[in-house]
Amino acid sequence: MISSGAISTDQEIYETDVLVIGGGLAGLRAAITAREAGARVMLAVKGKPGRSGCSAMTTAGYAAAMPEADPADGPELWAADTLKGGAGICDEALVEIMCQEGAAWIHDLEALGGRFERSGADYRRAPSGEHSRPRVLVTENHIGIDLTVPLAARAAELGVIVPAPCMALRLVTDGRGVAGAVLMDLKTGACFAVAARAVVIATGGAGRLFAMTSNPNGMTGDGFALAAAAGARLRDMEFIQFYPWRCIDPFDKARVSIQPSTFVLGGRLYNSEGERFMVAFNPDGAEATTRDVAARGIYDQMRRGLGVRGGVRLDLSALSAEDFARSNPKVARYCAAQGIDHASYPFILTPEAHFWMGGIAIDSDGATSLPGLFAAGEVAGGVHGANRLNSNALPETQVFGARAGRAAAGMAGGEAGKAVLADALLQQAASAGMHTQLPAIEIATRLDALRAIMWKSLGIIRDAGGMQRGLSYVQNLSQDLAGCDAEPQARRALHELAFLAATAELSLRSALFRRESRGAHFRNDFPLTDPGWRGSVIVGQAEARIETTFLERLNDAA
Repeated sequence: MISSGAISTDQEIYETDVLVIGGGLAGLRAAITAREAGARVMLAVKGKPGRSGCSAMTTAGYAAAMPEADPADGPELWAADTLKGGAGICDEALVEIMCQEGAAWIHDLEALGGRFERSGADYRRAPSGEHSRPRVLVTENHIGIDLTVPLAARAAELGVIVPAPCMALRLVTDGRGVAGAVLMDLKTGACFAVAARAVVIATGGAGRLFAMTSNPNGMTGDGFALAAAAGARLRDMEFIQFYPWRCIDPFDKARVSIQPSTFVLGGRLYNSEGERFMVAFNPDGAEATTRDVAARGIYDQMRRGLGVRGGVRLDLSALSAEDFARSNPKVARYCAAQGIDHASYPFILTPEAHFWMGGIAIDSDGATSLPGLFAAGEVAGGVHGANRLNSNALPETQVFGARAGRAAAGMAGGEAGKAVLADALLQQAASAGMHTQLPAIEIATRLDALRAIMWKSLGIIRDAGGMQRGLSYVQNLSQDLAGCDAEPQARRALHELAFLAATAELSLRSALFRRESRGAHFRNDFPLTDPGWRGSVIVGQAEARIETTFLERLNDAA
């Protein structure tokens, strides 16, 4: 047990006011805020709060406009940059809220023990090709646990209840909305239920869907699938960000990224012919560009046979030793230890699946279309539109994690019916006993096949034929998995595979529906951006049927 208020899962149904699913920056902020508002809060997380998920392993870049430090910057300019990067798909109201409130949470994070790098008395703000002003703060150790661990400690101090590591299998609803959730103890495979009139989903994205990803293994689209199955609407699921600059040489299996500021400082990319190819993709700034353009440029070289050992070559000769160490401290430390000269070494970079811009449709308080269900962080859609700017993810977690937690706490006191939860547990047990046992090795084989197919059909460059083949594959996979169970030690993998297949279907249907190219969604068969498609694709599930619609008015999405 990992907090003073921890529970065991030896009973079937528990009660709380607010159930938060996910223990990263958004989930922890939601739990803290709800608890400070007086609600009983339970935090369900697959690993250890503060030390698992994407938040813990991020490089901890936090974008924020701080006019007191840079009079030329401000929330309005930050919002303008974000809207421009989002290519007409952002929810303007959500963007304005994030840019107005994002900077203030830096001080709260510091009060809890987080530490950001400073230059004298001021914060050090790194430049980026995606922001018009240097506004990216980084923590002293350049890693997410600099922030997640202090937040987890605060949640424990407040008495947030944390069960043993568990994952949500389904949301349970009644005539009034959300009634709670069925969860599975990851150590034993046993199921239990939590009755709650307010549930906050903060499970992150689904990078595990792809063969190459920056995400840890637990990022399997749980929140997307749970929300859709419960009847909530999702938006913009076709927009998946591929981080362009994963360094695979001198690194191999380690997830090491080159930071965006590198390209503002002079980093250059070359293909196998020695061509500086990004000039053609971004004539104004070449390598200093948004992630969607950079990923497409690099992938284009690879698919045309102009790649270099599985990627493209990075030339850092224009960076001084000081600039190199400051912009990429992890890489610089490794190079120093190995005797590698950054100015002459032929680094190799390749794109990797990184972030879902789309997600569960929310309003300004994180409320979804399903009463009692809230969402925050990467699992929620609307802020980033067609492409997320560098380091805009962290302020989103704090601003909307807090808003969702506060709004969820406001629903405390409503009685959640245990009857529907008891029925859900009985159904779970009955279905498990009737289903065919799928061996762990077969689950792993199917996962590998899914990831390979999704890289081709839902990856950086798409077309109708490839997406249709991918859609047929995931539909068949979902149908097969619906009749399967697994031994307790393999049940997590089975459920995660099912969540990935469900997420893939949501994203593929959205991508097929949008017949244009925009931001991170690029179609070879519709290569141009069409003004008529400036709006959100909304996808939902009705009676086991996926329905997709298009809304021009973005604020109607939630």
